[in-house]
Amino acid sequence: MAKIGIISDTHGDLHSWQKASSLWGNVELVLHCGDILTHPETLASRHLAEEMSLSQVPVMISRGNCDRDCDQNLLAWPISSPYVSLFWKDRFILMGHGHRFSELRDLSRRCRPSMVVTGHTHVASLVREDGIVYLNPGSASAPRGRDPASFAIVSEDDIEIVTLEGLQLYRERW
Repeated sequence: MAKIGIISDTHGDLHSWQKASSLWGNVELVLHCGDILTHPETLASRHLAEEMSLSQVPVMISRGNCDRDCDQNLLAWPISSPYVSLFWKDRFILMGHGHRFSELRDLSRRCRPSMVVTGHTHVASLVREDGIVYLNPGSASAPRGRDPASFAIVSEDDIEIVTLEGLQLYRERW
């Protein structure tokens, strides 16, 4: 079954990327909602950038509020755009980091995507509003609130938010 892996707010944590990657398995695409590295000069950030750059599937990234111009020097995938839009399985997906959420919501009301994907809050959520699914996979490295570190898997039929231990936090039909 075709699926997408979605992750956010790794902040240089290689282990969270590796764990999420192993749990989402074979995906066609990875979406990263931004805040990828910490300071690019740290060893942890370099290792994460190397691993992400070796991905055999495309990694689409929306630039987060902690991502810097120099981060691009370490990553093979572009990180300059605050928004990413794509069509997948006849569905329109719009992604932004989420630090300018009201802007992103206004944009989504105009262009009417099937799904809006954000990060930034470090809190996982899955909400439907006016026919649009708003998905935040939570933070893979530094969660806030009651939920543990998490990521999301989107298939043609389902949207799931999963912990790094493989436990399902949220699941909804798409």
